[in-house]
Amino acid sequence: MLVMQVTTHPADLCPTHNPKFRAATINWYEKVEPMCAKYGIKFLGSYDDHLAHTVYVLYETPSMDNLMKLMMMEPEFMAPMDFCTGRVFPVFDHKTTLSLIKK
Repeated sequence: MLVMQVTTHPADLCPTHNPKFRAATINWYEKVEPMCAKYGIKFLGSYDDHLAHTVYVLYETPSMDNLMKLMMMEPEFMAPMDFCTGRVFPVFDHKTTLSLIKK
């Protein structure tokens, strides 16, 4: 199952310029892959729209339960929520969408 996480933060809280949140952000980027693996989740990548202060993260997970456990149990995943808001939702890849449309 593919799952997208989209998080945003206000410009004044951007970790690029806000030292209070810089360490938490660096920690997340450095630890995301091994933390995901611990829950059987594959981290497929993160994509930053820096000017919009938005980060898109794509995961492949066996279930939403696995992903929610990761996001709720690991302090490194909880820390960015001090300055970000986000949403998490399942997505389909190109081939899956095409096969659904062709049915």
